[in-house]
Amino acid sequence: MMVAMRRAMIVGWLAVCAIAATAAAADVVHFRIEDTIQPASQRFIERALAEAELRQAALVVMELDTPGGLLDATRKITTAITGSDVPVAVFVAPAGARAASAGFFILLAADVAAMAPGTNTGAAHPVGGQGENLPEDVRDKATQDATAMIKAFAEQRRRNVELAIAAVKESASYTAEEAKTTGLVDVIADDLDDLLGKVSGTEVRRFDGSTQVLELGDPIIFRIE
Repeated sequence: MMVAMRRAMIVGWLAVCAIAATAAAADVVHFRIEDTIQPASQRFIERALAEAELRQAALVVMELDTPGGLLDATRKITTAITGSDVPVAVFVAPAGARAASAGFFILLAADVAAMAPGTNTGAAHPVGGQGENLPEDVRDKATQDATAMIKAFAEQRRRNVELAIAAVKESASYTAEEAKTTGLVDVIADDLDDLLGKVSGTEVRRFDGSTQVLELGDPIIFRIE
């Protein structure tokens, strides 16, 4: 009887330890975009988000440094982010990086918008594929469309709508400190470890209006190249 009880206690203790270990470690999928935003980067991001869902990850971190890119690819990327089962953090990093033009839309679409010190974002006024000015009628239509898009992201994520629109209509740009102070982004972090430490245990608002607590514990990082 005593032997059986001891065995039961040991098995029970091991089960508790296993549960505790599982709770203490969460999968975080991390990848980096350092390029223009175009169909190749769009497909890569979509694959990374699909991988995160398969792993049942607790968080995706997209490290971003881009001068901008194509609006069609941007729209597909932001749709993938807002529809992701796994919360997505877009992190403009390292120092000197930027999320300009298309990158600004991607940043504001994220569940967590984060920037490293010494980075910048904005300058999202629509231009042609080679950076040229568009004909007036095309420019006006593209600007109105882009304005509605960024307004929807800012409103749903409860970020600064006025400054988000100014980035599109007036090509306004913001440093990390300006963006954080004015409510355009949520976090300033030095690096990935600092970011994960700052968001772990915090509540994020998903795009559908629900909320979710980021229980990261001691995260296991899966890097996708």
